[in-house]
Amino acid sequence: MAEGKAVYMEMIAAMSKGAASSEAQAIVERWRKHLEYFWTPNLDQLLALAKGYNDDPRFKANFDKMHPGLAEFMLEAVSVYVENQKK
Repeated sequence: MAEGKAVYMEMIAAMSKGAASSEAQAIVERWRKHLEYFWTPNLDQLLALAKGYNDDPRFKANFDKMHPGLAEFMLEAVSVYVENQKK
């Protein structure tokens, strides 16, 4: 749990640099590796999870409690990450 929270706190710190920044992209990679403690998502599943965080009002509220706009930023950063991985 602490690792997950640390990832989100780092993502909040990177928000001012943009979703495509090297910092945000490194955090998405760290988040993906953290998820592997529970399951190993493929790229489409990773993107679907980020979409769920943004689209489901319950998840969005939890993320936005940490920082307003975090759920949307996560989705944007993960979208960039997935697109880059598919190239």
